Amino acid sequence: MIALPESPPPNPPPRHHRPPLGLPTRLAVLTAVMSLLLVLGATETALSLSERSRLDDLRDASVAMANTLAAFLTRIAPTGNPDGLRAGLANWSRRHIVETTAWVFVSQAGHFELAASSDSVNDASPVAADSEAARTRQTVVQYLDGDEKGWRVAMPIGTPDPYGVLDVSVATRRLDAWAERERQLAYALALAASLLVALGVFLLTARWVGRPLSSLGRAMALAHSGAEGSPAAPELGPQEFRELARQYNQLRTALARRERESDASASLRALEERARSLDRLAMMQETAAGFAHEIGTPLNTMSGHLQLLREDLRRAGNEPAGERVNLLLSQLGRVAQIVRAGLERGGWPSPAVQPIELDAVATRVLRFLEPTLQETGITASLVAAPTGGSTRAQGDPAMVEQILLNLLKNAVEAVGHGGTISVSVSSPNGTASIEVADDGPGLTPEAQAQLFNPFTTTKGPAGTGLGLSVSRRLARSLGGDLVHVPTERGARWRLTLPLTAKS
Repeated sequence: MIALPESPPPNPPPRHHRPPLGLPTRLAVLTAVMSLLLVLGATETALSLSERSRLDDLRDASVAMANTLAAFLTRIAPTGNPDGLRAGLANWSRRHIVETTAWVFVSQAGHFELAASSDSVNDASPVAADSEAARTRQTVVQYLDGDEKGWRVAMPIGTPDPYGVLDVSVATRRLDAWAERERQLAYALALAASLLVALGVFLLTARWVGRPLSSLGRAMALAHSGAEGSPAAPELGPQEFRELARQYNQLRTALARRERESDASASLRALEERARSLDRLAMMQETAAGFAHEIGTPLNTMSGHLQLLREDLRRAGNEPAGERVNLLLSQLGRVAQIVRAGLERGGWPSPAVQPIELDAVATRVLRFLEPTLQETGITASLVAAPTGGSTRAQGDPAMVEQILLNLLKNAVEAVGHGGTISVSVSSPNGTASIEVADDGPGLTPEAQAQLFNPFTTTKGPAGTGLGLSVSRRLARSLGGDLVHVPTERGARWRLTLPLTAKS
């Protein structure tokens, strides 16, 4: 069975991958994220410290404001006269930098009552800080969160003895709104700065890193088919990338030189092998010429004795034996013709092209090989043309017989004892053909690659490697060809010849 090369597995369906982001883009995104996080973190820290500092400043300002207001109210209402207190708060401005509100709670019968207020709504109630300030006779400062977010300052009022508590509320809503606007503006500026930094990193990376790497990658991709003829990598970018491109170019030059040396060595080996083949061929031709000279006389003697034997058999009435002698005489005459051509011209005889019956030629060759086929137990059969009748072709009968003998001899040696050989004659596509097929082991891929090369054989010392080469040369000299036909089992050879023109 012919060892055919294994067919490659089918290609898997292509997968659609998203193109990966380039190095400049990845660095730009990473820089944008890192700078945004760093800037926002620093901005938030700075805003928090600034807000705490402003709150502390506002606390001190609130205490100073309460002291000033308490001194003013004590001067105009030293005994806690409600009319004086209301008159003192009437001119109190509710809005300075922040929103402020002042209340005066007077102690009566162990509890506090609202005596005056800077607000038009007089429904305020004292808080715990007011009671603590009255009890300790010290200023109490508290920070309130929630809806009434701000500082609450409570201090005793009155001289020489406190008669009540001044409660000043300083709201921080406006400061909080200002701080929120500053935070939004700072975040916007931080985002813009991060994007600008990322853009700068992208442009610089694309110029200093992306361009050198892209040019080096393109140069390497074009070198896949071989270093010889591939373009050099341009030396771009920083010193490190220029050095990398320089090292690659030196490597490419060394590989190209090595490829040229390898090609030259291969060509030299091919020339040496061809020279050895020519030497062997010249030696064989010289030897063949000597053999032809030496065997010429015995061939003539054999031919004369076979002719006498044919006449004796004819007189004895043994026609089958006479036909076999005729077959031997025809083969002996072909050998003598080859010998004469070798002696006269040092080569193969010129073809004597004439119309021939391919079926008759195949039958004669099979009959000639009957002793060998019977000895080896090989079954050889002739398959007639599908259309019926004989197939006529233009060719030299002796050369066609030589080609068939070579093919059948190879088939007999390949199939071994008990094998099967078939010879079929047909005329497909306007040409005449003879196919010789066997059920032997076939040809390996290595043998198929060396087909028709002179002195290439798979028979070891028993073969010369000239049979197929000579057979194809003879077929082409007749205007046809000899090819190997791949099959699942055994080996198949096809000899094609021009068809005889119909009269």
